[in-house]
Amino acid sequence: MKKKGTVQQLKLVQSVSRRGLDTLTTEAVETPRRKTEKASSSSQSLSPRKRQKLNDLAAEPLPSNSEGPIEFEERERETLVFVPNDCHFGFSNNAKTQHDFVKQFLEHERTYLQHLLDLELPPSSPTCTRCGEVEAQFRCLDCYGPHWWCQACLMEGHYQLPFHRPQQWKEGCFERVSLCDLGYVFALGHSSSGLRCPNDEDLFGDRRMTLIHVNGVFEHCVRFCRCEGAIAEHEQLFQHRLFPSSFARPETAFTLEVLDYYGIDLMECKTSAQSFFQKLRRVTNNAFPDELPVSFSYSLTVIHLKIPN
Repeated sequence: MKKKGTVQQLKLVQSVSRRGLDTLTTEAVETPRRKTEKASSSSQSLSPRKRQKLNDLAAEPLPSNSEGPIEFEERERETLVFVPNDCHFGFSNNAKTQHDFVKQFLEHERTYLQHLLDLELPPSSPTCTRCGEVEAQFRCLDCYGPHWWCQACLMEGHYQLPFHRPQQWKEGCFERVSLCDLGYVFALGHSSSGLRCPNDEDLFGDRRMTLIHVNGVFEHCVRFCRCEGAIAEHEQLFQHRLFPSSFARPETAFTLEVLDYYGIDLMECKTSAQSFFQKLRRVTNNAFPDELPVSFSYSLTVIHLKIPN
């Protein structure tokens, strides 16, 4: 058997309490009067001549090409909801407030603090996790997972990762070190083919350059190809996705990734070139950003050339 009920027209009403709790309730809506009733009441105020014209138009025969009767009355859209008599209809949103989330975090505050302190300590085993033979003292912030390397394994694992940031355990804390200071050489290869250059052992062409990436400013010893018929230095850099700051003996270069990142930051966050480069300096050395060996004017010029305002 179907439950007895009534058909009503309802509307949803959303209310927000002082604690930020959203509540959805329903209210009955009075059925509006149809336009036909309004038209009949308004037709009574018409003159006899206008009323006669309306009657003549209504008495005209339907067109022969019509498939059905034409409805002259426009009805408003009505939403009918069946509500049982013994049912209280309503919605409630039991979303948690900001106070509830903070209360949950406070229950795990000491646990997370202990994990943060453990991350600033070397592992219990002092040997290298890669070779397992030599006592290690290096880790990398950009490599995923817990790694503990010796210097030889660190250089071998970062042969094609020049923009990683290693740290060395020294005198009871971790200190950031440069791959260049550890002996890393940024070799551009032979004619941008990725193959080893025949003059790779010639140290005469090495140059210490400043390379700017998304995660900071780096110094590297760059080794250009000095073979016969080799292209210009600025072209060798560009073929390796490095935009040089000058065309004659470049000493600073930007990766194409950091220039694209600035373009997105400019469109979405409206960040100026000066503020963007200041952020990169802070990422590199938050305590002393002015100690970075890079020309500030050259950096802004290259960024403006790549992403014009």
